[in-house]
Amino acid sequence: MRLLRSLGGLAAMLLLASVVVFALVRSAPGDPVDVQLGEAGGAALTTADEARIRAERLAELGLDRPLPEQYLNWLGRMATGDWGTSFRSGRPVALEMADRVPASLLLGSAGFAVGVVLAVGLALAASRRPGGPVDQLVRLLTLVTVAVPSFLLGTVALQLGTAAVGFRIAGPASTERLWLPALVLGISITPTMSRVLRASLVAEGGRLYAVAARARGASPGRVLVRHVLRPATAPVLVLGGLAFAALVTGSIITEAVYTWPGLGNYAVEAIAAQDYPVVQAYVVVTTALVVVVNRGFDLAARLLDPRGAAAVA
Repeated sequence: MRLLRSLGGLAAMLLLASVVVFALVRSAPGDPVDVQLGEAGGAALTTADEARIRAERLAELGLDRPLPEQYLNWLGRMATGDWGTSFRSGRPVALEMADRVPASLLLGSAGFAVGVVLAVGLALAASRRPGGPVDQLVRLLTLVTVAVPSFLLGTVALQLGTAAVGFRIAGPASTERLWLPALVLGISITPTMSRVLRASLVAEGGRLYAVAARARGASPGRVLVRHVLRPATAPVLVLGGLAFAALVTGSIITEAVYTWPGLGNYAVEAIAAQDYPVVQAYVVVTTALVVVVNRGFDLAARLLDPRGAAAVA
């Protein structure tokens, strides 16, 4: 029953997302046909030729039909796995997105791994003596990092990386081009995750079972590993699920700055060209991925926390 409710909630959320994205895309200023005519040198055409080509192109793309009919046709195709054809390339959107998913997964996973390592290290250092010098320093570093916009952080890191080690911005997805954008993404999620984990570690360290373990002579390290770390990690996993899904599907700025050939950069190019099928498919797919990943991390958090294990069962 719980699984059916979850599937029903996912379906309702995807349906709502499809309505919202369709309305937003269609209400955006401009026209994809005008963009294509401009790229093809439409200024050299006569007014009559341009009007004729525009009408033919609108009919070819299905944009001459009423909006409700366009939405229902698109929704029906999406439900059967046909995500449409890109206005720019003429290729199926599903194939183009599939080509870019591995690059986004690679970048998102690497960025998430960097963020987890940094967040755990800072949280462990800060929680050893709450309110101490290290705790205050970590708090200051996380506040400063949060205040820096992601595009500024990515641009500065790119300038430093290019000047120091000759980082190459152009090219396919490779480990040679992975480390710098992954570091930027990891730093961007570190402050929130480290502060949540630090607060959770301090709270769990003050509970009765941890105090009793220390009273029995257990070392602080043993108390942390054997008793505190597992339940303290559970709240962070929920946050980590959202961060991971956002890094894989929503690192648009970082992918654009580093010209990383992933879903984010693909979406930026589609928005600029007003490629409706690509933008619509991107939003719906990323919404589904965020919901599914977040649900998976939420279940893992309940399993890690003994007090939540019964809820999963």
